[in-house]
Amino acid sequence: MSFYKNNKKEVLTIQLISQILGKIKLNCAPQEPQWAHVTLDITTRGFSTGTIKCNNIYFEIEANLANNIITIRTTDNENNVQMTAGKSIRDYYYEIITVTQDLGLAISINTTPQEMETKTPFEADTDHHHYNSETALKILKWFHFARDTELKFIAPLRNRKVYPGLFWGTFDVSCILVFNAHEPFPDNSKVIERAAFDEHMVEFGFWLGDDHFNHPTFFVLPYPFVSGEDLKVTDDFPGGSHFSSEMAEYVMEIKTEVESADSEEIIRFFHASLKQSAGYLGSRDMDYINKELKMEGNLRSNRSDTL
Repeated sequence: MSFYKNNKKEVLTIQLISQILGKIKLNCAPQEPQWAHVTLDITTRGFSTGTIKCNNIYFEIEANLANNIITIRTTDNENNVQMTAGKSIRDYYYEIITVTQDLGLAISINTTPQEMETKTPFEADTDHHHYNSETALKILKWFHFARDTELKFIAPLRNRKVYPGLFWGTFDVSCILVFNAHEPFPDNSKVIERAAFDEHMVEFGFWLGDDHFNHPTFFVLPYPFVSGEDLKVTDDFPGGSHFSSEMAEYVMEIKTEVESADSEEIIRFFHASLKQSAGYLGSRDMDYINKELKMEGNLRSNRSDTL
């Protein structure tokens, strides 16, 4: 059974909702390398812009997939937009913008979707109106699992990093290790890519599947992109993972339900992919990056000195 193909319409509708929130954050958050400032936080109940500011007003917008509402909060107000079957992206867009305007937020965004096949502006999109609460909850569970697994992997590494977040353009939950080596993207006309890829880095991510991958999938992508060679898959890699020369990245499909997915095997996949990717990038800092933290263990550590 393919999660993505069975739920494609619902996934695309929720992605477009995330794009509305993401574009609002794009205009209101201080800019960072790798577009780190535009990622949406994975929250207990969905995904959120986090606290941002416009017109000297602090606000947050959260898509609550557990309760099927979009909440727009300021210090003094809280307004909800219902997420229901049959409501179009056009309706979501106008309801969200109307609430923000009523709150005194002068928000203006580019309403054309980014990095998606559909190019219909939000205010004209009546085709995407597929919302299902059960599917939304499954998506939330996968996002929680991905964020938690990625955070457990990347948190102890001693390196500059982008923490796990929802990149709404491609609708993947990803984190990044960034190495201090400038490498401009070769095509400066590509507005997204030239900012996303201008330093040596390795991205570790997750997406729900697509027309080519039937199952939710984790990936590891080094930049500069691998070209003309295949990176090794050693005995360190878990079974089923491989390097795709076409995609220039390592991939690992998860062919179970989220409740049965093994986070330790995915972390093993991340570590093995990082080792090969760092070798490809010529990084000499791996011993330092992996240097043990001098802390007593806590409830989330694997060390025996847990408090």
